[in-house]
Amino acid sequence: MRTSTSALLLLLITGCVFAGLATAAPLLVVGQIQDESGNPIAGASLLVRGRPVGVDSKGEFTLEFDSPTTVMLQVSAPGYYPFAHTLHRSDFVAGRKAVMPVVELVEKVPGRRLMLFAGDSMLSRRYFDPRDGEPALLERDRVTEGGKRLLQHVKPYIELADYASVNLETQLSATELTDPVPKSVTFYSPVELATLLEWAGFDYFALGNNHMFDYREEGLQTTYAALEATSLDHSGAGFSEEEARRPARVDIDGLEHRFFSYVGWPGTFVPSQVAEESKGGAALGNTAVIAEDLGGQPSDVVSVLQLHAGLEYAETPALSEQTTMRQAVRDGADIAIGHHPHVLQGFEIYKDRLIAYSLGNFLFDQYHYTTQLGMLLFVWMDGQTLYRAEAVPLHINGYVPTPATGTLRHAVLARLARLSKAGVCMRPSGFHAVVSSCDDTNDRPSNTVVAPQEVGTAPVHLRTLGASPLSPVVVSAGDGLHRLGVDLLRRGDFEYARLFGAHDRTWIEGRDASLKTGDNNRLEIRVPAGGRSVRTGMKVFERVFTLSNPATFSGTLSVDGEVRVRVLLQRRRATEQLDDELRNGPVREIGTLEASTTTGREFSFDYNQPRIATRSVRLLIEVDDTSADKTGASVSFDDLAWVEWQTPWLDADDSTPRFATHIQFQP
Repeated sequence: MRTSTSALLLLLITGCVFAGLATAAPLLVVGQIQDESGNPIAGASLLVRGRPVGVDSKGEFTLEFDSPTTVMLQVSAPGYYPFAHTLHRSDFVAGRKAVMPVVELVEKVPGRRLMLFAGDSMLSRRYFDPRDGEPALLERDRVTEGGKRLLQHVKPYIELADYASVNLETQLSATELTDPVPKSVTFYSPVELATLLEWAGFDYFALGNNHMFDYREEGLQTTYAALEATSLDHSGAGFSEEEARRPARVDIDGLEHRFFSYVGWPGTFVPSQVAEESKGGAALGNTAVIAEDLGGQPSDVVSVLQLHAGLEYAETPALSEQTTMRQAVRDGADIAIGHHPHVLQGFEIYKDRLIAYSLGNFLFDQYHYTTQLGMLLFVWMDGQTLYRAEAVPLHINGYVPTPATGTLRHAVLARLARLSKAGVCMRPSGFHAVVSSCDDTNDRPSNTVVAPQEVGTAPVHLRTLGASPLSPVVVSAGDGLHRLGVDLLRRGDFEYARLFGAHDRTWIEGRDASLKTGDNNRLEIRVPAGGRSVRTGMKVFERVFTLSNPATFSGTLSVDGEVRVRVLLQRRRATEQLDDELRNGPVREIGTLEASTTTGREFSFDYNQPRIATRSVRLLIEVDDTSADKTGASVSFDDLAWVEWQTPWLDADDSTPRFATHIQFQP
């Protein structure tokens, strides 16, 4: 069912919450298991922690959620593809009945295959040598043991697929490689990465990317030696152009698939990163090459194309990438998958074929905040025909791929919805998103417009409309005025902290500032006696923002004592080094307040993002004890939102801009 674009849309994920449960007390979660036509599956089974939970003849179940951490639900039924869903207490609205969105299972029919695609992967740099004050995740003499810990949380998902693909964005070597090509960023990973990804359930490596020739032929040789020690298929690189362009020929349940992998540009350095005649490298994928390669395939094979192209950290695909992907579909690609931006981009359904422009990161050590949002993309194909796609949100939590929950899950789904092309609709299945054409007759009528509630008059505290996880955020100022924005923080309720045993690499912690977890997760600052101020905030910069856009920082605070709170914006100048700017980057105050002992006080500060010469920005919080005797104080922060506005104030009769996507989830 096509969703109207004429009304103001507020993106809601069924059952998601913009403030975590006030307490971790047990609650009852109810749900239902259905087929894709909305019929209950009477023979469905549900396992929680390996133990069966009763499912009645209507497909309905009730489970007691008493865990302070996450719980995985394993759902199955005879004749259907099994699936997994991960829950956390922050997925449910405090004070409301805990209802899980309906879980859909896909029927197994002759000729149907389930493929999975994951994003950019490596195992180098900060996995072994972390930033100051952070623990290492791997030891060089125990890579396999540590690597399994990194992948254990997503392994149950990967194993669900008939065939699983991942972008291997690194060369592999058991010995030190010392002769990099002359470019700014090069790295290689231990050979154990190949067997680790195979252990996790992957079947295929896409090698056509800009790091597959970082250490020249030597690195290519050690990489291929490592791949030969596995049973994994691969394509997209080789020791000649002919070899690099050769697709992997794969039989999936009796049907031949051919997997193509390319990098979209040769690089500006010498030697280039692409294979040329008898020189090794990645396969260069321009429209002419791809047309020739796809044109040489039999008409009855399934052609799967993966393209490593576009611009890093960009919200939308580069026009060159869109052109190449669309042309590939016209030339015969049955599905097209994009990599390289390290952030999520949207979907397009073009000529009834699915294009996913960027899957974001899967196993990567980037600390920029937006690069920590990823997905696993499940695609069911009926032969060469797209049947269904389902996005499972990931949180790359401290460099560890984990199922996303709460606000981070919501941020992933909302970003995908906002950035997808016109004609794409999404609906919930559990806490995942089913991606389909809006013309798909199987698209049940859950895609309906939800108008925002009218609230007060400006200024409005952003939490009123749940701004922290919502993207876009809609705020009303009365008299029909509204504006739309994106929350850059996405993790301001702190409910993700310590999940899956991950070390938080988001907030500055130390003797006087730390994340507190328990019944109510929060950021706590303790100002010592004697008058010394305490500064905390974001550990690194966020580089995905818009110059000169208006922004608002808001939240709640609780105080024991008397304090002054200053919120500071620090920027990294375009020409300066990261570590220098973290220490000495320009800082400006965007808001200040004074408070004495209080609980749950709301605050909100408006400002404009830097105008020029800024590569990235971060927020810092500075707290002073203002009492006369300087005996010390404590402040805790919760429900923080950092919203960058994408529209001016709009009148009620203003048409909704494209930013307010037509893709809609309704509770």
